[in-house]
Amino acid sequence: MTSGAPLTTSRLIDPRFSLATALASQPGVYALLLGSGVSTSAGVPTGWGVVENLVRRIAAAGDSPLAADEDWEAWWQTQMSGSELGYSQLLADIASTPAARRALLAGFFEPTSEDLETNSKSPSAAHKAIATLVAHGIIRVIVTTNFDRLLEHALAAEGVMPQVISTNSDVLGMEPLQHARATIIKVNGDYASLDQRNTVEELDSYLPETTALLRRVFDEYGLVVSGWSADWDAALVSAVKASANRRYPLYWTARSHVASGPAAEIVARTGVYVVEDASAEVFFPDLVDRVKAVQGLLEPPPSRAVKLARLRRALPDPVRHLDVRSIFEAELRTLKTWSQQRPESPPENTNNDNALDQLVQVHTQFETLIELFATGILLDRDHQHDDLWVWV
Repeated sequence: MTSGAPLTTSRLIDPRFSLATALASQPGVYALLLGSGVSTSAGVPTGWGVVENLVRRIAAAGDSPLAADEDWEAWWQTQMSGSELGYSQLLADIASTPAARRALLAGFFEPTSEDLETNSKSPSAAHKAIATLVAHGIIRVIVTTNFDRLLEHALAAEGVMPQVISTNSDVLGMEPLQHARATIIKVNGDYASLDQRNTVEELDSYLPETTALLRRVFDEYGLVVSGWSADWDAALVSAVKASANRRYPLYWTARSHVASGPAAEIVARTGVYVVEDASAEVFFPDLVDRVKAVQGLLEPPPSRAVKLARLRRALPDPVRHLDVRSIFEAELRTLKTWSQQRPESPPENTNNDNALDQLVQVHTQFETLIELFATGILLDRDHQHDDLWVWV
């Protein structure tokens, strides 16, 4: 596990420890609220990054391109007579209709061939860690202000296809949260949708159905906030604040100190846990490690008979290929950990007797894998898993 962030509360227990314990013992009870800070390390710009890019485009279109190190904010104030510079207003001025905004924003979220070569605009360590939590049933509901689809891509890699709610009509036809394996609520829409929410007016309120859904999530679930400044999303801030009598705690993680603004008002409330100097790239992989550590104490390792029973149930089902593979992946991880803890060379006093003991230990450790492997091949009569047997 990685080193943690300093605490801003006087609690004796580090909030990361209490959160990992809660997630492990109450899977599915906590939801995530993710902002643009979760996607910045993947090459997707924040709202202010989009503003800088658009200002530089305007300058270039006006025959006065800015140098890479030139102060673009100062240029704006000079050229635009000191008018206020903001994401919402700038976007509204450049692209006045939803269709125009969709076309304008697509370039910030869709990877180019160069992006694909450099692995930019692809799921980051934070997205992958969140997908791991979802795949294991720890997290089932995610609220996000982001337009990108990096989280959906990370979940697909884990074999999870979430229901995605990005419009008010999606809310009306959605599967109940408690019945869905995973739900992503994109409160500001999807970059490819005509229903994006960008301007101050659009972010100021939601339709009643969306508001009711958010208030239900924030009331019924614990909440982990990451990468969200709360500066622009007035309606979302209102929904969070409306859940005054929370059933479960709220954990707020931030890249820096939470000093002012709506975020400070939220974290100042009683019962909120704060972890500062915690970027999503560090926080979520670390959280996965901690949850796994706690689960190792709560859940005794399954016996060989249980593993074999799981394999026999999953093997004939054509839609459970990933479940079959996960059985072997877990067994191989266990063996890898065991082998890494063994000394690299035998003791100097090795003789025939203790050498035989070492061989017996190795055989004992591998017995379960060997039996799973043999059983799998025996029952795989249609050769659906030949690639898995070769890999193992």
